[in-house]
Amino acid sequence: MRMFDRVYRGKIRPVLTNLYKFPKISAVLHFSGSLWYWIERNHGEIFMLTADMVKRKQIELLSGGFYEPMMPLISYNDRLGHIEMLTTYLRKHFGKRTQGCYLPELAWEVSMPSVLSSCNIAYAFLDESCFFDAGLKEKDLYKPYISEDKGKLVTIFPVSRHLAFGLEKNTNATLEQLLSGSEDPNRVVSVFPSCFGGGNTDEAVEAQIYSFFLKLSAYENRIDFSLPSKLIKNLSYLQKIYLPQKAVKKGLIEYPQINHLYAKMVFVRALIDQIRGDKICKRRAYEELWKAQDYDLYCGSQLGQANQAAVRSAAYKALLEAENIARGNKKFIPSLIAFDFNFDGIKEYLFLCEEINCFIGETGACIFELDYLPSSWNFAGSASLNGKYYSFRDMIAPPGFSYSHIINKNYSGVRLCGEECYEMTSMDRQRCKLAFSLPAAASGNFPDIEIEKTFYLKKNTLSVTYRITNKGNEVKEFVFISELNLVFSNNGRNSLRIYSYNEYESFSNHGEKMAVFPIEGGGFAALDAAAIDFQDIRNEVIINLSADTAFDAWMCSDPVNAGQKAGNSAGCQSTRILVRKHLKLAENAAYNIRLNLAFISALTPPPVSYIN
Repeated sequence: MRMFDRVYRGKIRPVLTNLYKFPKISAVLHFSGSLWYWIERNHGEIFMLTADMVKRKQIELLSGGFYEPMMPLISYNDRLGHIEMLTTYLRKHFGKRTQGCYLPELAWEVSMPSVLSSCNIAYAFLDESCFFDAGLKEKDLYKPYISEDKGKLVTIFPVSRHLAFGLEKNTNATLEQLLSGSEDPNRVVSVFPSCFGGGNTDEAVEAQIYSFFLKLSAYENRIDFSLPSKLIKNLSYLQKIYLPQKAVKKGLIEYPQINHLYAKMVFVRALIDQIRGDKICKRRAYEELWKAQDYDLYCGSQLGQANQAAVRSAAYKALLEAENIARGNKKFIPSLIAFDFNFDGIKEYLFLCEEINCFIGETGACIFELDYLPSSWNFAGSASLNGKYYSFRDMIAPPGFSYSHIINKNYSGVRLCGEECYEMTSMDRQRCKLAFSLPAAASGNFPDIEIEKTFYLKKNTLSVTYRITNKGNEVKEFVFISELNLVFSNNGRNSLRIYSYNEYESFSNHGEKMAVFPIEGGGFAALDAAAIDFQDIRNEVIINLSADTAFDAWMCSDPVNAGQKAGNSAGCQSTRILVRKHLKLAENAAYNIRLNLAFISALTPPPVSYIN
């Protein structure tokens, strides 16, 4: 909401109030449904001002996706739903059905004409680069075109980026160049000024925008500032063009966290499609799904919003709310299924239970999604550039390996099991039990160590059992580490509390409490712990990490710069937890350890706490 307020003060209010002063200058106006909703509740005066300009036919409102989706990434029906949702909102509040549409990122898909036509949209705007990709030259971009799909037509206006920049930076010279640059008196130019609000103060912004409109008004007798609906009525012949689709899915390949989010979106939509006989419930589920389709989330290489932990967690929350609605109130039967969840040609394994979802990949046999459904929260939704920040990601290290090696990213002599491919050895669907095996290696660090790893999910508890075997001919001494990356609602002092216990008894009573203590590098540690509780205040849950034998744990907040440009940090991505066991195994000896994650509802905080 702070972002909305910043955009409102820096652009929306000064642009609309100054445009109102120049009634002969016409414009199209587009905001997302979310932004309209915020303006309605916080700045009703702008609503009234906009309604007045619509009534006097100075502006036309553009429809589009209510939550600004990247249209090529979502289904045909989702596109229809988004557009109709925003169109209905605008008609209800401004008394007129919109005829035009704005496409986020001006991204095109070949079926868009039929989508827009089905929504009674007559025209849309596309960036000039789309027309260049279709083989047109700059001289061809001073008129609208029509495009077709399945017999449905829509008018497309090319949007000039370089002219928009020129108008803002040197208005008079650019307008004179346009007027003298061609013998055709009927050229149509569409621009979306984007640099408004460049001043350092509100007064400077106001003066800048007023000056821009004042310069435009000086050309009222030479330029017709016309609305698109009027133009397309008066143009008798429009050339047809077929535009190529933009490669908007590039981010899905470059950024694993974006691909996981996209896969979850597709998965949840399939669940919603199975709802029968309850249209209201189905509509509610779709509207939650649509909240997670914002184009900012899927443009990782450009805008990086999916790299922001808070934004990504909010998207997962909407998807899980939709999943909860799709499940309904009926008793849910736990299941374990195997299929290619993230569209990489390899099967993933999905535990689906009443309170917990757990998704596991074969690489590292790691968890890449861990949902607590009562709070609609994905605790494994961390992000990194290389996609390695998953949970139960294992490593085998030399005996002297310490937390400082982790901080300094010194993995010399370490076998990074989390980067190796585990083989699925057994799958018990009825008991929700899944086993993997990592065989001894032919070479590398600790090649004689074999790991059998079994996941078992029952009610609110996930158990991961390791059997670590020395297949070599001599004694092996090493440190076994299992790494978890848990995303809590907020890693601030008022939202996450950590407790450790030094006696193993049960989930409800772990003996005497101990304070986790700070260590070098900004982290915390708990030594010889039987269990650690992570209390997420906002999500009203305690995640209890325990083992069948005492263990050491290192913990820190992990500020991953998840592939963003330098200086643009993605913020704290997760709480990183490294469970450590020092082992010394004789020839052919084996060691078993079981780690448990129990999700315990916590509506009220315990009386004593240690705050991270």
